[in-house]
Amino acid sequence: MATDKFEHATFYLTRSQVNDIKELARKNQISRSALVRMIIREYLSRIQEGQDRSS
Repeated sequence: MATDKFEHATFYLTRSQVNDIKELARKNQISRSALVRMIIREYLSRIQEGQDRSS
């Protein structure tokens, strides 16, 4: 996916979370990196929704 600006974020995952991501990616036949991007997008949208509600 193309973006106007490169942004870098660091997320720390437990071994269990990494294994869950690997299993979900295998079951859904998508790459782990695509799955992680989807998870991060969902996480960030939930944070944004929370900020919008508190404003």
